[in-house]
Amino acid sequence: MANATEAPVILIDYMTVNSSVHIPAQYDVTIADAAYIVTHSLILITMQTGFALVNAGTVGVRNSVNMMMKNTVDTAIGGFAFWLVGFGLAYGRSAYSNFLFGWGDFFVDVAKTDPLMGGVMTAFMYEISFSSSSTTIASGGMAERFNFRAYCFFAFFNSIMYALCAGWVWRENGFLSMLGAVDIAGGGPVHMLGGVCSFAAAVFLGPRIGRFDRGNRHLPMGNVLIAFLGLFILWWAWLSFNTASSFGLSRGRWGYTIRAAVMTMLGSMGGGVVACSYSLIENKGKAQPFQIMNGVLASLVSVTGGCYLFESWSAVLIGAIGSLLCLLSMRLMDKFKIDDPLYACTVHGVGGAWSLISIGLFAMNPEPMSTTGGRSGLLLGGGFNLLISQLAEMATILVWGLLGTWTLLWVLNKFVRVRLTPEEELMGADLSEHDVDHARNALEEMKPLWEREVELSDGLNYKLSKAMFIAKDMTAGMYKGNINNAFNDGTVVQLDMSFKEQSQINCGVN
Repeated sequence: MANATEAPVILIDYMTVNSSVHIPAQYDVTIADAAYIVTHSLILITMQTGFALVNAGTVGVRNSVNMMMKNTVDTAIGGFAFWLVGFGLAYGRSAYSNFLFGWGDFFVDVAKTDPLMGGVMTAFMYEISFSSSSTTIASGGMAERFNFRAYCFFAFFNSIMYALCAGWVWRENGFLSMLGAVDIAGGGPVHMLGGVCSFAAAVFLGPRIGRFDRGNRHLPMGNVLIAFLGLFILWWAWLSFNTASSFGLSRGRWGYTIRAAVMTMLGSMGGGVVACSYSLIENKGKAQPFQIMNGVLASLVSVTGGCYLFESWSAVLIGAIGSLLCLLSMRLMDKFKIDDPLYACTVHGVGGAWSLISIGLFAMNPEPMSTTGGRSGLLLGGGFNLLISQLAEMATILVWGLLGTWTLLWVLNKFVRVRLTPEEELMGADLSEHDVDHARNALEEMKPLWEREVELSDGLNYKLSKAMFIAKDMTAGMYKGNINNAFNDGTVVQLDMSFKEQSQINCGVN
């Protein structure tokens, strides 16, 4: 109980603030709106789990932990940068805010006497997940060859790149917003920007060692099951990503909020049908997991920018076209030998660009909401006005992502080497960067069996040599599946059998 001498705490409902005080759109929420948005923000944190699993499952086993570590950095260091300056550059409310950047609300901690405290905190909680997602997307083009220490700096500054772009699109006095650009859930600032950054990084770093030595066929996925588990987590979290971007349920928004969920699912179904059909046809009846996964993800990206602006038929069509564009772009990347291990630049870059264009073509005027400023898409009789605004956003993000990422990596490389050495890359980032040795760990699990007699399927009995215990390095050759290649110093495990039989033993480590 408070002392009688203490001043009473006054709870301010900013909806009662004098109507002459302008409330920025991103803070104009009721208590019910805020509860809805924050609930979905918590779900959006799991989106990073989905990205982490897709990334770790797609790359080779010896780089899977490294991808998990980078996803952790995206949330920790990238989120710290967004709290420090990013949110202020995107949505700062001071008089110094202008069409290029916001100013104010740095080190986000709104005073309890600020009538917009709840709105600002709600927006920050929601936006921080967008920021980390954009950086995670960009990491795809760097996979399996980027120095972890350099990546920590990249994640910090890339969050600021995202913040500036987000402000241009979503701050009321941002120049793209004033040009009439429409982007509900981040088809541009989150997905297209992340994909363009991924492309720039892939070109800057060059391909992985041996990536195109045997043609254009991409390297096998490290763990298909983990990657697809990540896909389903992303699929689920995407519904929060898009539905909560209506920013609440009040003032006629609740119907469009539900519409966003429905159109998101319909778009992914259209993309899934195209991805399955494409893969079966191209691979002569065998569905390729990587193609189907990326096709579905690209369709989700495609409906993100205008999720509640579409009719059901156009949502299916947009998702289908986005999936096809992604799959065709993957082939184009391979043709020009641009190595983006996760094809993030096609899934998110191409998908994000199509997301923006599709608004200009298929968007309806969502009355009574003012999302499109009363405009409709070209194919719904709205003329070219909305399409031109969308093309302006697309061109701006393309230039910003390419120049910004290339400059950032060039500067970083002057202070911290951004690419792993050939030895580190061949060894795998898990071992060279994090001291995680998958091969040795597997052998440790096998130790109890080393002294025991093992009966092969052909009835041959043998005992593994004591050399297994004294070998200097059992990592390099283990991935080749030949027990005699396990030692880089030439040590040969002597088994009581012929060389031919000996060479056929598989260590069981992939």
